[in-house]
Amino acid sequence: MRKFITSIPARFAILSFGLFFAFSLIARIALIITAHAELGFGPALFGAFAIGFLYDFAAGIFAAAPWLLLGILLPEKLLAKAWAQWVLAALTVLYSGILVFITTAEWFFWDEFSARFNFIAVDYLIWTQEVWGNISESYPMGVIIPAIVLLAALIVWGMKRAGLFGFLKKGAPTTLRHRAIGLAVLLIVPFLTNRLLSQSAIPAFTNQYNTEIAKNGCWAFFAAFRQMELDYSRWYITLPEKEALSTAKGLLVTENETAASPSPTDLTRTITANTGAEKQWNVILVCMESLSGSYMGYVGNEEDRRPTPVLDRLAGESIFFENLYATGTRTVRGMEALTLNLPPTPGQAIIYRPEGTNLKTTFGPFLDRGYDCGFFYGGDGRFDFMNRYFSTAGCRIMDANAWEKKDTTFKTSWGACDEDLFNKTISEADKNHAAGKPFHFFCMTTSNHRPYDFPAGRIDLPSHDRTAAIKYADFSIGDLIEKASKKPWFANTIFVIVADHCASSAGKEDIDVTKYRIPGMIYNPALVGKQKVTRLASQIDVMPTVFGLMGWSHQTLGYGHDQLAPTAASLPERAFVSNYQKIAMITPETMTILKPNSKHSSYELYLPTGEITPMSREKERISPFLHDTTAYYQSASWLFNSGKLKRN
Repeated sequence: MRKFITSIPARFAILSFGLFFAFSLIARIALIITAHAELGFGPALFGAFAIGFLYDFAAGIFAAAPWLLLGILLPEKLLAKAWAQWVLAALTVLYSGILVFITTAEWFFWDEFSARFNFIAVDYLIWTQEVWGNISESYPMGVIIPAIVLLAALIVWGMKRAGLFGFLKKGAPTTLRHRAIGLAVLLIVPFLTNRLLSQSAIPAFTNQYNTEIAKNGCWAFFAAFRQMELDYSRWYITLPEKEALSTAKGLLVTENETAASPSPTDLTRTITANTGAEKQWNVILVCMESLSGSYMGYVGNEEDRRPTPVLDRLAGESIFFENLYATGTRTVRGMEALTLNLPPTPGQAIIYRPEGTNLKTTFGPFLDRGYDCGFFYGGDGRFDFMNRYFSTAGCRIMDANAWEKKDTTFKTSWGACDEDLFNKTISEADKNHAAGKPFHFFCMTTSNHRPYDFPAGRIDLPSHDRTAAIKYADFSIGDLIEKASKKPWFANTIFVIVADHCASSAGKEDIDVTKYRIPGMIYNPALVGKQKVTRLASQIDVMPTVFGLMGWSHQTLGYGHDQLAPTAASLPERAFVSNYQKIAMITPETMTILKPNSKHSSYELYLPTGEITPMSREKERISPFLHDTTAYYQSASWLFNSGKLKRN
């Protein structure tokens, strides 16, 4: 074995491993410098560094494997040839360039998400058209790519000057035994490394930023790729199935939301309206990209800094959800909450999953009443499988592929600007009104998304800035309301305006609840009076409240509640939040987080600031929240996995 270490295959592996490890160290140091204001220093940072070294080592083994294989297969005499040296140098430039690119990408990814590579990065690799366009519009790739190539070439030149290519040639003679040992190492070591280490084995530091620093970006990427879906029953705390279902059923039933059957496995509820005759209002739901509540005045943003004058005005004229929380950190998660009304199942949103088709959604009651339902999106709705989800739920797909060329006046890689989206929505509403057909449209905006570009001359700020993009999105909402108010169908139409998620979800805590607070409002002063819903509410409660306002009796498998029902005051105040692997329920005073490997954390919560304090063991023991949180999430996952959510 000692002679094998000096053989050419081993030297190939050692050199490639060293390069990978060096770049991993550089990346970690760069991210520490970037996040120094948020990190916990002292022993916590030392621990994160130590664990990071372990995962860098593990990832380096996989990075070195192709080089070890090359050394095993390469005839020794070939290395002496000049052309072979040039090929080896070119391969090393390519390898170094990939490492420089990954390090650069990690820095930009951290700048956007304050995290190492995760399932979002996996999505970005899958949906290359939108993402590469977004990257090229957001960053000077014409400078960055040549700089990466140049730096990689300089690294290889420096290696050659240092004699490292001679190091590769001057190893001990490579015997058949050496090749056999190398092959055994290639087959056994990566396998054992993968078996012994998993992403979930990284300890959860008190400061979440330290947990991210402890990760290796490449290892985290492939871990996310392998775990796009998380089986609740395998990874999380569970109750006996009957207990989970009966508990959830008991928590969901209210005076006017009764169980549709006595069966413990039937969570269907019959919603009985309390407002007399049904109203056949049109409903336009605008799901606004990345609109954190912190941008608006109701959360305390100073008036001269608010980029949302229109939304602030509309909030005062609407039924406004003052304490509304998003269920997750992705657009598809917000769509899921608004249309399925379920707590977020762990892993990817249901919309993204292969079985996330033909489901019972909030479109059902509209379709039953003869409404035209449509999904409006200024980009390609195949992204994140949105078209698949909405079309099988009974919606017309009105993404950019269904538009005429003249409908788009300005677009980025994500799609047409918000004005174009709303103009198309108004045009289709005109057609429905002329045909005497009521409508429910779900509109997804894109302008408040990097690269934050929009038509010139609309607002007093230049584009390519998030605050400016928010102000443009706000302007577009005002333009929608102004144009719609001149239409004959406006008098019979309510506008539901709600964010999909916040602009940022990263925080020092396991889950920072302040990064989930979003605005939500139901607008049309002629139909609904202005009112504030001050109770803690979830995204999943928005559409049930709309149904209540319209006086619609119906059946549902959703977990949302009408926050304006006469019985609303007796409902438990709760909201569901998640960040892919961690799923939680919050109340005005507590937060219970469920984590993989059947772990959990219970906290006392001061909701206005998001400050949390670990709950004492005694208080946790007598608290019902861990049991209830488990029942909610376990039953919701069971509904999906058992096929109960499928339309008949």
